[in-house]
Amino acid sequence: MTDSLVADIENCLENGWSDGLPVIPPYAGLVDAMLAAMGWTATEIVGEISDQQIRVRAEHVAATAVMAGCKTAYGPLLRELALAALDPRFNLSGTEVTTGGASVTVFVSGPVVETLGFEHEANALGANNRANATVGRYAQMLRHFCGRGGGVLKCHGTIGHPGRLSFCVAEHPSTVWAPFHTQFGLPAESSAVTLMATEGPNSCNNHYAATGGAVLDTIADCMAHFGQTNWYYRSGGFVVVLPPDHMDLVRQEFSRDQARAYLHEKARRPTDDLIRVGRIAHAPLPYAEVEPGRPRSPLKSPEQLSFIECGAAGGRFSAVIPRWVGSLHAICRTIPNL
Repeated sequence: MTDSLVADIENCLENGWSDGLPVIPPYAGLVDAMLAAMGWTATEIVGEISDQQIRVRAEHVAATAVMAGCKTAYGPLLRELALAALDPRFNLSGTEVTTGGASVTVFVSGPVVETLGFEHEANALGANNRANATVGRYAQMLRHFCGRGGGVLKCHGTIGHPGRLSFCVAEHPSTVWAPFHTQFGLPAESSAVTLMATEGPNSCNNHYAATGGAVLDTIADCMAHFGQTNWYYRSGGFVVVLPPDHMDLVRQEFSRDQARAYLHEKARRPTDDLIRVGRIAHAPLPYAEVEPGRPRSPLKSPEQLSFIECGAAGGRFSAVIPRWVGSLHAICRTIPNL
């Protein structure tokens, strides 16, 4: 490593062109190669954040991918990821500045998982693997660079979570139920990237369950603890992560639709208890649809609940990833030619 390269890395850090970790300096040759891999020219406008009057050019996106350490082979995926992040329905600026400290969480599914070498087994929610780490980092850097209104807006996350550095989850290429992206209308054979704004994962440990129902009861209880965010507005949702050992039990009793309906029914608490502990306002907005005296679900509909199959065999763990209430939409896009 030359002194000039070290100086360039330090210059990026000192000028805020970083997520706090060292980056690969966005030299012109590297950015041009990434632009070609993404299928864009430098000055193309690839998205806008109209509230902040920001127009994002392809060269900004390509430079971010270089700085995150992505390979040019990831170009088609990175292109679709950027378009998803800049989709107005996603609310990128809100994800950056919310007190909820949400991340731009990436879900990769279909043949692309094996093609690009994503880790989908051991430590699937925090894999030490280049594809997972750099693609997840790229998504967070887009949030960090574009979501602040050109540096005008400040981040107000109260505690945040480690996924704001990188959070990329890849599904098993071969799944028990239909692939993750089919829950968002894409054909099963597709390669897909899906973005959601989420909190960090909650681990669900049950080593002694003998039935799929017991596993889902454990997951339902995790979804319904007092502190989860979605009790009032109910505009977020959950991603349930099912590794092989728990899936082997669940599959014996439930289809995916049946598991979704079961969790929607079981993950409830008395509304009066939620009001008592302060999780629901005493004078709630009509939108919240609060009904004192009745059980309350953290979901307005079962469709806010999705499942992904990943993780290693050998431990009876699942996870629940709560979605941020300020981003109502999961943005799922096909990755062409992968």
